[in-house]
Amino acid sequence: MNIINKEILSNINIADMDKYGSSITGIRLNVNNAYTDIPDLLKEYIDSNEEDNESWQQIQNRINYIYSAVSIMLAKLDEETNFILKVKEDISNNKLLIFKPNLISPICIDPTTHGAGLMIYLNTNWSIIAAIMRWFHDYANIHYSHMAIAEGGCSIELYGVQYSKYTKHTITNEAIFEGRSHDFYGDDDNFYGGWGFYFARKYLSYHCTSDEDDNPMNGYEESCKGIYLSPGEAINKMMVYDINQLQIDRSRGRTIHIPDGQNYSEIVLHKVIVGGNSSDLEDIKLYPGCVLINVPTMKLHAQDLITNALKNLGLGLYPLQCAVTENPSDTNWLYGSQNTKIPSYRSLVPHSPLIMKIDGNTHLPMRDKYGRYIIKRTAGFSGTQCDIIKAVQSQGILIVNISDNINIVNVVHAVPTEAQPIPEGFIWASLDCVALDTFCARYCFNTLPMLESKKLKKEYHFPTEFIHDVPIAKIKKQQIVSTLWVDSPLFRYYLYNDAEKRGIGSCSYYIKGVDLTNNTKLASYHGHLISLSNNNMNEVLTKTLYYNSNSILHSLQPTILSYAKSNDTLFHSNLYKELLAGFDENHDGIIDYNERDTGFENSLIEVISNTSDISAFEKYGDLKATYLRSLLWLKYSNSKWNADGHDFLKMKILTMQLYEAFKLSNNKELNHDLFFHNMVYGKGYWPSFKTAEYIYNMSTIYGGTTTETISEYSAYGSIFKYCDIVLNNSHYTSSTNALLNYFNDLKSGIKPLPFTFYIPIGFGKMNRKPIPNTVETNDPKLIFTTEFNEIW
Repeated sequence: MNIINKEILSNINIADMDKYGSSITGIRLNVNNAYTDIPDLLKEYIDSNEEDNESWQQIQNRINYIYSAVSIMLAKLDEETNFILKVKEDISNNKLLIFKPNLISPICIDPTTHGAGLMIYLNTNWSIIAAIMRWFHDYANIHYSHMAIAEGGCSIELYGVQYSKYTKHTITNEAIFEGRSHDFYGDDDNFYGGWGFYFARKYLSYHCTSDEDDNPMNGYEESCKGIYLSPGEAINKMMVYDINQLQIDRSRGRTIHIPDGQNYSEIVLHKVIVGGNSSDLEDIKLYPGCVLINVPTMKLHAQDLITNALKNLGLGLYPLQCAVTENPSDTNWLYGSQNTKIPSYRSLVPHSPLIMKIDGNTHLPMRDKYGRYIIKRTAGFSGTQCDIIKAVQSQGILIVNISDNINIVNVVHAVPTEAQPIPEGFIWASLDCVALDTFCARYCFNTLPMLESKKLKKEYHFPTEFIHDVPIAKIKKQQIVSTLWVDSPLFRYYLYNDAEKRGIGSCSYYIKGVDLTNNTKLASYHGHLISLSNNNMNEVLTKTLYYNSNSILHSLQPTILSYAKSNDTLFHSNLYKELLAGFDENHDGIIDYNERDTGFENSLIEVISNTSDISAFEKYGDLKATYLRSLLWLKYSNSKWNADGHDFLKMKILTMQLYEAFKLSNNKELNHDLFFHNMVYGKGYWPSFKTAEYIYNMSTIYGGTTTETISEYSAYGSIFKYCDIVLNNSHYTSSTNALLNYFNDLKSGIKPLPFTFYIPIGFGKMNRKPIPNTVETNDPKLIFTTEFNEIW
């Protein structure tokens, strides 16, 4: 259980519960009865050629459980807001019920194993969509042909390229959303890999009428064949729309003017979302508009605070394949990475107030004649998100937000190997995305009982009472050790207030819901989540310390700054001043979420985006892309480590090295510091920064700090695998423990593989022994390059 209940010891009674503001309804269910086991059951079902009826029945049972929970929650929302009346009115006017999931990279079904894909917890689960669709069908009597999926996740088309290579069949973007590609033209073979909407269709086919208009399987063939039909043309079909693809036919998009736009005065949006031109009757017939069902999955974010209702709309609706002109061959994208064949990230929309001008050919930041980076000031990530939501709202579109908090993703939001899904068990719904996100953020950063937090707020003049325990580093007998204090990233975050000021929603809310795990009611008091049972009131609190590693300076600021100060005191370093000089733009001693250095966020996304094309289009591109991605953070953090003298990621690397120190302090075992042997780290003791820096750098390059822990998935491992595959007939990589076997063979005197990896001075040894195939150098033109039959 990740939740604790604290009794409210005061004269508060049920009549005092919140009653005003925007309505949020919710449900708490048993996590183990929801979708946790579905990937394993689905693998069994797929591997049986879809004949394992027992596995499929168990999948249905889990979706039925989610459906029962969702039914309680959405019926309560309708009771509070009467929103179904508006939904029915819009559907009667031919508008579609559009479901917008949150798909970072929709690999939830692994194409090789058919088990859980790497991104399974980072995307909206298809079973949630199935349950919600069924509720709208049953409760509002809306047939499935009046529903559709619309999504524009990152890298979808690049996965299509890779899967098509693998299968020697065309795997469309829509088929990747389906998770199952059927060859309707030839041999009837099925390819599995992607999200899984096909299985949502299959589930819904057990819960429909006999009307052809209500058959959820209609539209699947169009997905597999890549047949595009506008909503007005898709008679009796439930379609899947890739809303990234506008450049293929710009008549699918419409420019929406934003009167109070901050980053944009106008934005091009897919007509599936915003409808056709109101002055063109034929256009309106093809694109009648929608009711938008926004279904994010809750995550802690790298550039923002959280990914939830606001961000799933505020970033996810920008079309990637939309260029400056309407020429189909134009790749000068408005929102996606510049001049790449297939843009995979929205690197041109501002992720921070300051953004760098990017060279479309090198994908690197540009400098003026004095060598200074060319930087533009924007309204930041807040402006990016609020602008597009205002554009959608200006079209009179009803938005229903349903947030999956069954597992809240902690630590990272986009790296599956490091993400930590925390079983909280909630689903929340609201017509107000601002209220919903305000509440969800408050829940994450509130571990102290209400009476205690209110007292601390008053005593220390905190801007909010939603605070959590955080570790603080202090010096004790020449060691740096963790003690506890309180903090909240909400002290330093402004999106919700910005959105409220722009009329997008309200930060005020009240909660009504049910906890199915203990049969109690859910409510709120002064914004705090409360459990009610027989006049007993308990505050519901999470036990988890929520943060994102990539924004740790902002999310756990006192933790990181206190460690920097402690290290400075012990070792006469300058970390604290360096952090404030790099980030604290207004010099108030606080680094808020709008203070993000010189705009490296967009620059970093741009450089990463370029490697996506390499991964998709070059032979063995996955290996080369892994190599480049692993090294680029280091490469562009030090002007002496690249030929062009870039250092735009200097502060980014510093914060990641500080995060490494935080991770090491949380080790379960004590270890001696690598450079100061009177120090230890782990179990709440922090390493010296020199040790954290070394471990971070070596792990970035090699995946570990000893030859036994060098990873085949690191930069070094990628070079090794490439050379073994291409130049050595896969002698090592065809078996397990490839690197260790190679190192052992080198000890026996075999000739090394023909590659040379150039690294900076000090990075070529482990345990004082040279690392095979590495050469240390001070030449910036050679550092982080590799020579073999080509040069990487």
